[in-house]
Amino acid sequence: ADRVVEAANDSRYPALKQMWTRHNRLEKVPKTPVYVCLKRGLGVSANPVTWTELIPQDTRLSTDPLEADIELQLRQKLYKHDHIPDDEVLVSTIWINPSRPSSHNEEASDSISGGDFEGLDTKQAARLWGLGFKERRSGGPGSAYAVDPTLTTEADLLKLKTPRCIIDIDATRERIERAQELVGGKLPIKLRTDEISYAPTETMVSLMGMEAVLFGVYDRPEFIHRLMGFITDATIQYHLERESAGWVDSEQTWGYRMPYEEIPEEVEINTLAAGWATIAAQSMCGLSPTMYEEFVQPYHERMARVISENRIYYHGCEDLTKKISIIRQLPNLRRFHISPWTNLKVAAEELGRDFVLEVVAHPDTLHVQTEREMRDWLTRTMDIAGDNILDLNLGEIETTFGDPTVLSKWATIAQDVTEQYSG
Repeated sequence: ADRVVEAANDSRYPALKQMWTRHNRLEKVPKTPVYVCLKRGLGVSANPVTWTELIPQDTRLSTDPLEADIELQLRQKLYKHDHIPDDEVLVSTIWINPSRPSSHNEEASDSISGGDFEGLDTKQAARLWGLGFKERRSGGPGSAYAVDPTLTTEADLLKLKTPRCIIDIDATRERIERAQELVGGKLPIKLRTDEISYAPTETMVSLMGMEAVLFGVYDRPEFIHRLMGFITDATIQYHLERESAGWVDSEQTWGYRMPYEEIPEEVEINTLAAGWATIAAQSMCGLSPTMYEEFVQPYHERMARVISENRIYYHGCEDLTKKISIIRQLPNLRRFHISPWTNLKVAAEELGRDFVLEVVAHPDTLHVQTEREMRDWLTRTMDIAGDNILDLNLGEIETTFGDPTVLSKWATIAQDVTEQYSG
């Protein structure tokens, strides 16, 4: 904790805080930001293999779940600060899960679920939605999986329920106090209360399975619309309930593709409007633009109107080239994910400076490319989109194949390239 306090006060961070704030408010900053995005914490969607390579399990000291969660967060912050020279800001806040009522003990673990698309096990999902998310995995965390459907019929639709955000206040207060003791009161402790992502299609797939959804848009369009409508409205209601209870914090929405934002003093941070919301529909990459516009876009627009104020981030690792003109119509859209499969030239032309382009390197960058090839890709990217408001990202990192130094190499080269284009 002492080391994190010292690192957070490093002289490089004030300028980076201003840079990210201006950048995400669509100001053209002197140097294009560089970001190596490593998701934090525990759970199946928090880069567990990568973090085991960077911070080996046998180097960790804690076995108690709460202590282990906090220790890993501290070590992750320090690893990024010490070893990866990108532009991420070190934020010293420690996030812990709340305790749930005793009747819901199955969800009171210390793994992260909020906002991650695979974050709920079947018991958690059943508590929230009335039906569980059942999966068959080929191995451990990060392995392939298939969905065992729990929703197949009209009768199953009636089994769905609107999720509730339920917290055991007294037990959670005790957990916060214990966390504060563990860090000696030197770091802020906050609750991560979000269990449901803004991705209704991913919830639908977790209930029905991919095959049933892809056939359903042809064979059962009314059924798909009913389900999407229910999930969307229930998601909105869940997050409004969190906000009403005072369990929303805009800072909780940073960290996944949005490293930092200075919030003006007059803005209430405990509101959905002040936070970033990640909307995604990656499982729908097989839908044509026309079908996407019918079965996905209306529900995303319904959410985007109420869950954020000009801070919608659209994430999609698939090829979105032919869907850009549709997705850009989302209310409050600010950041747009440009995957290696999306045509950057088309995206730069269609999006202009109306949005932040989050340009992501190809996975080959880590495992195949030489340093010369890394530099060539970064240079081409800047040549194509350097006049746009963009940041260069290395993300969706599942493994470094035992060579964590590749992350530092990429960040160093990216910083050098962006400096050459600065002005």
